[in-house]
Amino acid sequence: MSKIIQNLQNVEIDSLKKLGEVTKYLNEHPMLRSFLISTGFIVTSKLIKLIKDRIKSNTILEIDFTNTIDTSDVDISPIEKIFDPNIISFKSLLDAIEKGANDKKVIGLIVRLSGENHFSLANIQEFRNAVSYFKSKGKRTVAFTDSFCEAGSGIGRYYMASVFHDVYMAPSGTLNLINTQYDFAFIKKTLEKLNIVPDTITRKEYKNALNGLVNEKLTEPEKESMNAIFKSLYEQIIEDIAKDRSLTKERVNELFESGPFSSDKALVNKLIDSTLYSDEVYTTTYEKLDTTKKNSNLLYAHKYNDKTKPLYGKKFGRSQQGVIALINAEGTIHQGTSANKYNGGPSIGSDSLVLAIRSATLDKDVKAIVIRVNSGGGSYIASDMVHHEIEVSKKAGKKIVISMGTYCASGGYFLACNADKIVALGATLTGSIGVLTAKFNLKGLWEEKVHVKFDALHLNPDGATDNSTYFSSLHNYTEKQLAEVNSYMDFIYEDFTSKVSKGRRLTRDQVEEIARGRVWTGAQALKLSLVDKLGGLKESIEVAKELVGIASNVQPHVVVYPKESVLSQLVASSANNSQDLERRGTPAQASITHSVGISTSIFTKFTTLTKLILLPNNSISSIANTIINNQKNSNILSMNQSSIISSSF
Repeated sequence: MSKIIQNLQNVEIDSLKKLGEVTKYLNEHPMLRSFLISTGFIVTSKLIKLIKDRIKSNTILEIDFTNTIDTSDVDISPIEKIFDPNIISFKSLLDAIEKGANDKKVIGLIVRLSGENHFSLANIQEFRNAVSYFKSKGKRTVAFTDSFCEAGSGIGRYYMASVFHDVYMAPSGTLNLINTQYDFAFIKKTLEKLNIVPDTITRKEYKNALNGLVNEKLTEPEKESMNAIFKSLYEQIIEDIAKDRSLTKERVNELFESGPFSSDKALVNKLIDSTLYSDEVYTTTYEKLDTTKKNSNLLYAHKYNDKTKPLYGKKFGRSQQGVIALINAEGTIHQGTSANKYNGGPSIGSDSLVLAIRSATLDKDVKAIVIRVNSGGGSYIASDMVHHEIEVSKKAGKKIVISMGTYCASGGYFLACNADKIVALGATLTGSIGVLTAKFNLKGLWEEKVHVKFDALHLNPDGATDNSTYFSSLHNYTEKQLAEVNSYMDFIYEDFTSKVSKGRRLTRDQVEEIARGRVWTGAQALKLSLVDKLGGLKESIEVAKELVGIASNVQPHVVVYPKESVLSQLVASSANNSQDLERRGTPAQASITHSVGISTSIFTKFTTLTKLILLPNNSISSIANTIINNQKNSNILSMNQSSIISSSF
């Protein structure tokens, strides 16, 4: 026994000696010591993060819409997260729901419908699709709210809720499910009072975005188009609610005509499943899931998304079945570089989108490109640049799929119409195959209202007969100029319709029948062959998989383009030549402020104009006005002193 103890003592002494030698060596080599300490710290941090991020059994995902949700399709950059660490992207919620559906540790989903978020009807449909997928995997879904709005239409919020297994509302809440009246504003007399004289030119009769400037009531084509849009949207809502709540469409239509409903009447009419306060919702849900508060794990969906692997991460070798590139394009279409929300965007700059497509095309591993378009239009020239680049990519062997968001109309449809496949949501606003332009003569406003006088010098002595006043905000078009503008409008309309004819494989007569500036819902567009399938981004990726032969049961590797890092954004102007820009997929920027967007946050009004939803005073009726206002306020690009409107879609 004493021998064993002696041996242990000797081993301990030897160990201490060796430890002393190692310590001495490390003290003599400080860089090695620092390296080992840093490595140890990193490894320890990684282990702690792995343990912390581990998803526990009996996890119930939560979504609280009282939080601010960013519905932009453009990914949130690391820079944006620094400036707004609490930002939650709508896309991250959709990804979390889909991942949770296939995660055995996730048993349910609870969503609180409240807050002041703006969701378009298309946003709601994409969210409903995600919840339906979650349900299809046998997972429980619960939606609850204090009220389906208190002083306004609750259609949007209830439409979102109706897809859930269980729909609860507080006893004091109301369900404002009502038919809606649509009000349109006309400012012709206002402009006259201000002595502003507009020149407006459109192609053709359904391109009615400027009607409010020159008319005092709806035109007959406008009424026809709007009524058809509203009918399509209501039919989709009523059909979905009827299916989800096990009611007939006739009964749901009757309920729309007899609302709003107090909580007890909503319960009697099977619109909700019970009247519960929020604490009671959780208690009831635990019971239905056969668990307890103690044994379950609540986790916000966006946190779950952060803790788990990317939905479309690398699942197989790049060389085996290839990569699907995803490019997000949102906002008004214009020439130049895209803007982010920190420098007046989001917007679609043709230079940026063209280079993003070209970068993906140059990548030999990329087999298909999915372009998510959320735009009501903009510049004809910029749209044509993108349309051409898509054609070049197709000739290089890439398959192009367009995924339409809330809207993909006019210039948005122009750049999309030659894709291999187009996928739209039922409530997407698309089409608007036409063109418009306008110019405002402000001379009367300046001289008679503000008392500003003008004088002019002409380089041409006979300036009254040339086109020097073509872009002037102090003159209307002359007869000669008006003839030239009309000729250019005809040229653009001819180009637009011919591209649609070729891209969608329709005859010119077929295109003319559905063009003329008319807006369609995605559901209508499917019947008219303007789109190929109904669905969101998930369905668009599935279509891309099918086009390139990736098996349906394989999770594809999707890479967002351009693949630039924060560092590459900061040094974006360091490219040696145009080929560097093509490989990188981003244009050279004039400054860090432009490339990263570190400036005053000016959120675009364009995106919010077509939003429908969770705010009390926003209902489907807002769509009617916003179809007009979108093009008035955002799709029309200023050419001179904010008084000239370019040839726009």
